[in-house]
Amino acid sequence: MGWMGKSIELLAHALDFRAKRHGVIAANLANIDTPGYRPEDLKFDEVLTRAAQKKAVSLRRTHPRHFQDPSAHLKRMGRFPLVEQTEGFMGDKELDLDLEMAKMAKNNLLYEATVQMLSKKFEKLRMVIEEGRR
Repeated sequence: MGWMGKSIELLAHALDFRAKRHGVIAANLANIDTPGYRPEDLKFDEVLTRAAQKKAVSLRRTHPRHFQDPSAHLKRMGRFPLVEQTEGFMGDKELDLDLEMAKMAKNNLLYEATVQMLSKKFEKLRMVIEEGRR
């Protein structure tokens, strides 16, 4: 396990996913009136499973007091798979504005919750460091 724990790595990856999903939903909304446009979405379940199964980072030190960047492997985890959206269409194959706006709101709430969880993790880490100085 990395020096900061697997949960921080997963939270960081979740933030990246949420930011990318926001862009995909925004693109769907921007093209709502484009004839023939097929909306896309990101598959979170597949991404989360892949991230959770990823082995811990093996740290390599160039100096006994230095750590390797623990998040470097997240950049190599691959892109998020885009899939064509199959639900959320009205009868005439138009994108459902309300459903897309609901997805955007839910994604935003999940992003904010993930930021709060990550903030708490770093707050605990800071507390440990400050206690160690005493």
